[in-house]
Amino acid sequence: MSIIASIPVLKGRDGVILSAVSRGLILERPREELTIPGEAIARARAEGRSLVLDLRVPAGAAPVSYRIEDVDEQAATAFADGVNALSLEPEEEVDGPSLVVVHALRTVARERFLRRLKWFLLGCVGAVVALCVVCAAVGGAGHAIAIVPVGFLTIGALGFGVYEMGSWLRGRRLRKHGVTVFAKPSNSPGTYLYVDNDGVTRTVVCDVSHRPYVEVTTTRRTRRTSTRRRTRSCGASTSRWGSSSSSSGSTVWCCWPS
Repeated sequence: MSIIASIPVLKGRDGVILSAVSRGLILERPREELTIPGEAIARARAEGRSLVLDLRVPAGAAPVSYRIEDVDEQAATAFADGVNALSLEPEEEVDGPSLVVVHALRTVARERFLRRLKWFLLGCVGAVVALCVVCAAVGGAGHAIAIVPVGFLTIGALGFGVYEMGSWLRGRRLRKHGVTVFAKPSNSPGTYLYVDNDGVTRTVVCDVSHRPYVEVTTTRRTRRTSTRRRTRSCGASTSRWGSSSSSSGSTVWCCWPS
């Protein structure tokens, strides 16, 4: 059995999950997923019911670590031993934090928008139910039955329209007021990498693959992104724990990434 296969999956506080894959480690948080390449990891330390991942940093730089709490003590020890067995001393200095890739699963603004849309649609459902009750009391059950399909079809169309309009308005606002950078292809088809205003490498998902630089517009406050057409050529970096590919120049179509 390989060392990676023997490394357990750690489940910590607040739904945090840490697992080992061929290209490094995957740290899953409630709103984001971090990919930590093997060459970025200096060592892993088990401290009771906690696991600490120390990243490699250049000489003189402040230390950077990730701490996962409330994990199984024996699993943390086995995880640390397995990760340390895979870690090799690099021939040159490595800036570990710059190699970590962050994939946003949900943003606060998107959650707020979807929550408001949900309550709006529930309010519409309540209005339809109330209308059916009134019609049944005044004009009989036939009128109420006739309102049900029309009402729910209207609610579905209204919800879809509000969602699409909200996405379009967010994209338009980003392209007008955001900061534009170029994202390059990653190892996963349809996924591109870019560096945000905080120097963090992030992913953007597009509905096309095997494309060149994608033009990404982002804001510092929300880290929402929008992409548009661009024709360029670029390559992708490689990792000791995994391989990568490059893409040739072509046209990238508009998309609204997650």
